[in-house]
Amino acid sequence: MAVTLSPEEVKALMSAIQDGKISTEGGGRGPRGPVATYDLTSQDRIIRGQMPTLDAINEQIAGQLAMGLTGRTRMTLKVSSAAATLLKFADLTPLLAPPATVCVLGLGASYGYGLALLEPGVAEALLAAALGDRRSRNGPEAQPEGRREFTAVEQMVLKRLLTILTEAMGHSWEQVIPFRPEVLRLEFDPRMANIAPPSDVGIVSAFEITGSIEGRLQLVIPYAAVEPAKAKLAAPRRLAQRGDDRIQELLLREIEQVPVELRGVLGKTTINLSRLLSLEPGEVLLLDTDEDRPLPVFVQGREKLRGRPSVAGGAMAMQVETPITGMRPPPPNRSPSPARSNR
Repeated sequence: MAVTLSPEEVKALMSAIQDGKISTEGGGRGPRGPVATYDLTSQDRIIRGQMPTLDAINEQIAGQLAMGLTGRTRMTLKVSSAAATLLKFADLTPLLAPPATVCVLGLGASYGYGLALLEPGVAEALLAAALGDRRSRNGPEAQPEGRREFTAVEQMVLKRLLTILTEAMGHSWEQVIPFRPEVLRLEFDPRMANIAPPSDVGIVSAFEITGSIEGRLQLVIPYAAVEPAKAKLAAPRRLAQRGDDRIQELLLREIEQVPVELRGVLGKTTINLSRLLSLEPGEVLLLDTDEDRPLPVFVQGREKLRGRPSVAGGAMAMQVETPITGMRPPPPNRSPSPARSNR
């Protein structure tokens, strides 16, 4: 059983250690294992848990990327997303080394930068297909031994192809974070692609391209850019549950059928109790309302309308002159009827 030392015992033990009476070297318990150093001042983030919403976002990006690349290259391509992983930017250096193709993306104001990494051979195959070469690029012979410099025309075409990725990102992330991604530049030197400190963490999302072209495209987003929305990313998937306009219209119709109390007030007056008890049929009471003044109309006890007294179909009615503010106007085929007043 563990015994807690008293303050006096702790003080005596520390004094004995300082005087050399007690050795700080362990003994009698066998050899010790290797000692692992740990920096208590490290700023590394500890991130736990899965992010189902992020996986749903990546699935949407993969679907739109497949349709866009198929339309641009005129080839049958499929794109599937894998589970996102977390890596320090210091560990991303091997992925940035040649002959991989690196593109720096802007995520929008105040969101920083991202990276799009294309495996060796993927960029060349996409360029060839976009420029009219319809042959398959699946074999290892399509993988270049070293990354070559793209011409100005090839860089422009490749940026246009990567615009499909940025548009898919903006549409898929819209419900969580309003990213405005854009293609900034292609980097052939890995040192120029450092978008965050080496100790920061990045979210690496891999997209497998299969079909006429095979390879992998990886998207890197700094974790700091999505950290404000980490609660939404860790929530269960809801992105696929799109709102149905028909359900909204049905709910609106149901709400419009809810009965409400409508009461028009012709005027008010104040009399004492003796006068009230002496009232007889035919007597006239003076109200505090002018003849030309609009009368208040109360909806569920709250003043919402202004109108004038009228007669409709032989019955007393109230003609509305000022509608409820903030309400949408009625459809053209629906003519508003005069509101009856409860006297």
